[in-house]
Formats: sequence, C-alpha cells, structure tokens
Amino acid sequence: MLAESGSLVQSARGVGLSPAAVHKQLKCLETELGERLYEKAGRRLQLTPAGEILLPYVKDLLAQYEAAVSALEEWKGLKRGVVRIGSGPTLSSYILPLLLRQFRRSFSHVDLLVETGHTPALLRSLTSGSLDLALVVSSELLAEPNFSLEAFWDFEFALVSNLRQAPRRCALAELHKYPFVLFQKGSRMESVIDRYFIEMDFHPRVVMRFDNADAIKAMIRTGLGISMLPLWSVDADLRRGGLHLIRQRERPLVSKIVLVSRKSSYVPRPVSAFIKLAQTFGFRRPRLRSQSP
Repeated sequence: MLAESGSLVQSARGVGLSPAAVHKQLKCLETELGERLYEKAGRRLQLTPAGEILLPYVKDLLAQYEAAVSALEEWKGLKRGVVRIGSGPTLSSYILPLLLRQFRRSFSHVDLLVETGHTPALLRSLTSGSLDLALVVSSELLAEPNFSLEAFWDFEFALVSNLRQAPRRCALAELHKYPFVLFQKGSRMESVIDRYFIEMDFHPRVVMRFDNADAIKAMIRTGLGISMLPLWSVDADLRRGGLHLIRQRERPLVSKIVLVSRKSSYVPRPVSAFIKLAQTFGFRRPRLRSQSP
C-alpha cells in the first residue's frame, strides 16, 4: 500500500493502524532483511530498489493469505471440505447411497470420498486416520473403546429362496438338506449369521459364498439354494415375486447397521455435519410381518 500511496498516513489508514505502528513494523522488517525498503522523494515516500524487488513477493503472500482466509470461511460455512467414509460391499449398494444423496442435497460443495471393504480393513483405516467414518454391520462395536458410535439402525434378516420344493414356513432344522448360499467367510455379515445359526443349533450345507448381497441374490433367483439376507436387500424382490420368503418358527435374526468414528477431541465440521444428518436419517426398515406369507 505504501508503494501506491507514497504516504505513511494513508497506508496506516488503509490497514487500520496508526502511522507510528506502520513505521515501526517497516523498521523491524528492514532490520530483519538488512536493507532499506523505502526512502523520501520530495514529500512522498518511494520504495528503494530492494523494496521494488520485494514488492511482488509481498503481494503474492497477501494474496495467499486472503485465499487461505477465504477457504477457511467457506469451510466454516460448509461450502467446501471432505468427508471420507468407508462401507461394506452390501451396505455400499443399499444404505450408503441414500445417506450420500441426502447429504449432497444440503452440502453440495463438500467432497465425498468412499472406500469399500470388509469391516476389519475399514476399522484399521479409521484407526489410522485415512477414514473419518465407517458404516458397518455390527453390534459388538457398541462397546469398542477406540470408536464412537454415532448412529445406528436395527434391521432384520430373512430366509429367502426360489426353490419350488423349499417350504414357505418351517423350523431351521427342516432346511438341513437344502443348499445354502451365504456371505464370504471373514465378513461381518457372515459372522452375524454364523453366530445366529450356532445359537439355533443349525448347521447349513453351504455350497457358495459371496462378498455382497447382489451376487447372492443372483444365485438364489436362479434356484441354486437358500440364503439369509438383510430384509432391506430383498424387500423389493419379495414384493415382485422374484424371491419367496421362508417363514421360520424361530425368532428372526436382528442386527444393527452402525456409523462409527474414531474417538478424537477434534471432529472436522463437514464430518460433524454428516454425523448429524445420519442421526436424523429416516432409514425405512421393512419388517417380516409386512411380507405376505
């Protein structure tokens, strides 16, 4: 500003300081650099050759500072930022898109980065800080000390098939002779279902395993066996008649979808906004009783 006005008074007025304060800061800068930056030219002040050399760099620094402040203000207003979220293969096809679509409607300038994988890998990424949030199937995480439960939704599993000879209502034990198509070993879905079958003292004859519900449904629709799948993943198929429900006499399997974060004293504003949206998200959870027998 001094280079343009040639006056300490006008320069001070432009930055909201006293002329003495501006003079003192210039002298400190000259002492640090070991060069005079301005000199008198009649009644005006003008930059010395050293000041002229320094001027474009100072302008760049000011521009960078203004850009940084502007970016921070945009971030505060959620006009920019990023949310990094991980999700299992099945949840990425059914639940996550609904959450992302609703978030995008309110915060269109915030970037959404998604990573898919099995729960152990996602939780490792969450722990290392490469993910902000993870959407997984689990009830065990509620007591996990390293993570914070941000939101959860209960859901039911359903036995489904397209085998003509498969019963429409029975006990699990009556299905021991039928082939089952289930989730891949090591996945959270498989762990939940396997634990349930053990509790029910049922040991299915598993002939195929896949890492997502869509692949399993494709096998079931072609009549290759029976499966236990989240009800929300087969609800439309049951209504259209592409699959039929096997009503079991035992209590149904109920689990949770959970949104977890790494415990931290600092949560970025875009991540906090996503969490708040998830906590009010109206996930429509179909119930077995809503299906026709």
